[in-house]
Amino acid sequence: MSFSLNETTLLSAINGGGLLSILNSTLSPGYGIYTSGGTLKALSPSSFLGIEYGADASVVSAPIEKGSYSSYNKVKRPPVIRVMFTLEGWSGFSGGLPNLTNFSLTSRSDMLAALDEMVSSALVYDIETPDTTYESYDLIRYNYRTSDKEVTLLTVEAIFQAVLQEAEVVLTSATATNAGATNSNVMASSFTTENINSSTSGATLADVKGALTGLNGSISSAATKVATSVSSSVSEATSGVTGAINGAATSSINKLSEAVTELVSGLS
Repeated sequence: MSFSLNETTLLSAINGGGLLSILNSTLSPGYGIYTSGGTLKALSPSSFLGIEYGADASVVSAPIEKGSYSSYNKVKRPPVIRVMFTLEGWSGFSGGLPNLTNFSLTSRSDMLAALDEMVSSALVYDIETPDTTYESYDLIRYNYRTSDKEVTLLTVEAIFQAVLQEAEVVLTSATATNAGATNSNVMASSFTTENINSSTSGATLADVKGALTGLNGSISSAATKVATSVSSSVSEATSGVTGAINGAATSSINKLSEAVTELVSGLS
């Protein structure tokens, strides 16, 4: 419970006479919108008209196996609270004048500026009601109205939505005073990764000569195999008819084999 006093209700209670009349007129249920932690009032209206609270959730729509329905099949949506309140100004000709007769220094212009700031900033608020206090809500929308019949009265509907906050996750640097296991002695799945720099160096003239020598040897070996293969193939192809070929033909075949061997050797 909290006390709500203003000049109008106080004078009415006194004029009515009696202690019980004064208490009934000045004592009111506790309503308020505070910054997170309940330390400072975020808004100071003249009176609260009412609060509407709503919470819902969605469940899986696809068929599931009987008995397998659990918490991950249901997702809670952020609850929403609608707060209706009024603020009475001093004059209908200017919204910048607070109504001092209500012991308030908040004008209609101040209230609208505060609502704009609350909508644009990422801050959470606690909403106090006689039944409970709703914590960690942020203002997502507000509407207000004035009329020619109540020119000094500002009527506001503020819509708050819960900010569903989970456990905080802290990421720290991998650098530590005492290093854990390294790549050489790790025996488990969790270990400290070592930073190993590459040791590649530039090629020198000696390295190039060595590589060319090895390449030359490889080509020579391949050339010898090719020449031997060609010579053997020619010999096998002419072995069955050598007796029927004259000496000039045989000499030509031998020269062909030598020419192929010389050509392949020159490539190496």
